[in-house]
Amino acid sequence: MGHHASRLFGLSPGAAVLLAVALVNGTAWAGEVEVLQQQVDRLEAELGRLKEQLNEVRRAQQEAARAQAARNAAPEKTADGKAVKVTTKPGIAVETEDGAFSAQIGGRIMVDSAWYGDDKSKLGDGTELRRARILVKGTLLTDWDYKVEVDFSGNDVSLKDVYIAYAGFDPAVFTLGNFKIPFSLEGQTSSKYITFMERALSFAFVPGRKIGIGGWTHGDNWSAGAGLFGDAVGGDVDSEGNEAWHAGGRVTYAPLSGKTRSLHLGFGAVYGDPNNDTLGFLERPESHVTDVRFVTTGTIMGARAFYIVRPEVAAVLGPFAFQGEYTHTGVTRDRFDDVDFDGWYAEASYFLTGESRPFNPKRGNFGRLRPKASLGDGGLGAWQIAVRYSTIDLTDEDILGGEEINVTLGLNWYLNPYVRLMLNTIWVDTDRNATGNALNTSSGETPGDDDPFIVQVRGQIDF
Repeated sequence: MGHHASRLFGLSPGAAVLLAVALVNGTAWAGEVEVLQQQVDRLEAELGRLKEQLNEVRRAQQEAARAQAARNAAPEKTADGKAVKVTTKPGIAVETEDGAFSAQIGGRIMVDSAWYGDDKSKLGDGTELRRARILVKGTLLTDWDYKVEVDFSGNDVSLKDVYIAYAGFDPAVFTLGNFKIPFSLEGQTSSKYITFMERALSFAFVPGRKIGIGGWTHGDNWSAGAGLFGDAVGGDVDSEGNEAWHAGGRVTYAPLSGKTRSLHLGFGAVYGDPNNDTLGFLERPESHVTDVRFVTTGTIMGARAFYIVRPEVAAVLGPFAFQGEYTHTGVTRDRFDDVDFDGWYAEASYFLTGESRPFNPKRGNFGRLRPKASLGDGGLGAWQIAVRYSTIDLTDEDILGGEEINVTLGLNWYLNPYVRLMLNTIWVDTDRNATGNALNTSSGETPGDDDPFIVQVRGQIDF
């Protein structure tokens, strides 16, 4: 009995039960219990080995996962060993870890459709690929920047910003190439971020992009830029004469600046010499699907020089925003009296969803709106209503270019920071000298005093 008791206390629970039964039934079962105990011992040993193998597999998998994560986190290397990181901004961007080299690919697509309520003359309803741009921009050797932007809308290829810039004297930047003359709040705010589908009537006086050289600098709440320019790309005169030249500049100051409260003041001026090239001003009725211009000076005979001045103001107060600009243009002429033209606009907007229009006091322009909650991300995007009054007068002395007044209501839906839908309704009022569409006047109507109604929509995306 003592021998059996000592074995019982060293057995596994299963074997102990069997041995207890054997003790009850006699020592005849003792040999059988011994065999069962040996089998149980072998199974327990095998189970231990399997558990250890499983743990080794798990450790190997964890080690492989850590190694893969490290490889994914580690930047690629350039030929000279510099680390490279790839990001989306949302365009594709490649940049060395030290920031000395970078390249970013981006673009924008804007698709428009417009319906015209004709008055005296005809305007054709239609659709248009308003902008279809691809750009590449970046940095070389830390201090040199570059940008190439090409527009393919209308099945034509046109160059937009194409320049090189030196930024080694921070915060000053010097630029050489084809770029915007520093002039006008509307002009310096990208078409991606303006409130209405088209800029106001007085934008007819803004010279836009020219080939030239310029400098720009800024502080925390001010900016200043100036440059000397020739003509636009492809603008050289055919007769091998001298092309036009322009000198322009702009200064801005924001006495109040913040994320939801801003006050902006600015002033821009341009002086130009058409240099025997043609000079004239004309503008569409704030709708680009039509090619009609009700107001137009035609070619201004004897134009020797011109100047343009444009004071500007803007304010942001929570969801409310306001901006306005006045433009005066004077033309000096040989053999004819000098002439003066002007125009102005004022616009106000309000975000129904509580956002504030983002203003950058260092550049004196408006930027990208980011909804509080994008569509598909727990919200309905940002909704903005807007109204604008704009006017232009191109009549003076012998120039009977006409006067036009537009009132526009706008509705913008920002689905997310990069996608926007727009709706504009425009009431057009012209005077009797606004005869730029005289050839399309309906039978029995006299040109001028043409007051159509316009409804237009846009879908846009940029990256």
